[in-house]
Amino acid sequence: MKETFFSPAKVNLFFRVLSKRSDGFHEIATLMQAISLGDYITIEVKPEGGPDLLSSNDKDLPVDGSNLAIKAVELFRNETKKSFHSILHIDKTIPKEAGLGGGSSNAATVLFALNKLLKTDLSDQKLQKMAAKIGSDVPFFFSKGIAKCLGRGDKTIDAQSTFLKKIWLIKPEKESLSTPLVYKNCKPNIYSTKTPEEFFSSFQTSHPLFQNELEYSAFKLLPELKVLKQNIVDAGFETVMMTGSGSTFIAIGKPNATLPDSLWIEEVTPIQRSQTSWYQGDF
Repeated sequence: MKETFFSPAKVNLFFRVLSKRSDGFHEIATLMQAISLGDYITIEVKPEGGPDLLSSNDKDLPVDGSNLAIKAVELFRNETKKSFHSILHIDKTIPKEAGLGGGSSNAATVLFALNKLLKTDLSDQKLQKMAAKIGSDVPFFFSKGIAKCLGRGDKTIDAQSTFLKKIWLIKPEKESLSTPLVYKNCKPNIYSTKTPEEFFSSFQTSHPLFQNELEYSAFKLLPELKVLKQNIVDAGFETVMMTGSGSTFIAIGKPNATLPDSLWIEEVTPIQRSQTSWYQGDF
C-alpha cells in the first residue's frame, strides 16, 4: 500500500497570547488558515514488522524519531495496536522554523494517511485527539482548513471563509526563530484590550483585525525582522504581519516596489477540505 499525500502549510490571520498556563504552555486565541504551499509525503505501509524509515529531499531535515512524522507513526501504532512498518519520503517545500506549521502538517498528514491505508476508519475527531498528543498545531489540520484555535492551539472550531483570495509569504532566507524561545520572551495579555471574539468576528467584516502578539518578542530576539516588516510595508502592501512565531510575514495587497532578491517570496491561496477527504495539491 503506497500513496502520496499533500501536506499544506498554514498561516495565522491573528494571534493573541492570553496567559501562561500551569503546564508551561500559553493560552492563546488565533485564526488559522491552510494555504496552497505544501510538502508532499509518500507513504508505503507494509504489514510485517520492521523499522519505520524516513527520507527527504531536504538533507537538513531530521529523519530519526525526533521528526514529528515518525512520532505520528509511532503514536498511530500505539493507539490502534496495528502491526505494520512504514517507509516515508517527504518532499519539503515549506521552510523550517518559519511559523508555517510544516512539521505539524506533516504529522497530521501521516495520521490521515495511515488511517486511510490501513483502513482503520477512525473519525476526524479521534484523529484530532491523537494529533494533540504530538503538538499544539497538529489538530488544526483536521479542521476544514480555516478554524478558530484556542487553548494551547489544540482546541479547534471550524470557522467561515474570509474575503482573502491571495496572500504573499515573505521570509528572510537565513534568519529563523525558535518557537519556545519566542514564547518564553512574550508578555501575555498586555498588547491588546480586544477580546478573542472581537478578533474572530472582525474577519467577517471589511475591517479585519490583523495582529500578532508574538511579533513583540520575535523583534526583540531578532531586530532585523522589525526592519524587514517596515521594508515590506514601504513596498506598498496593505497589510503586513508575522505569522505564528516567525520568521515569515504574510502580506496582503499589491506591492508598488520591488523587494530584495535575498528574500524568500511565495504567493499562495487559502485552501479548504471536506470531512471525507484530505487537502488536495497540484500533483
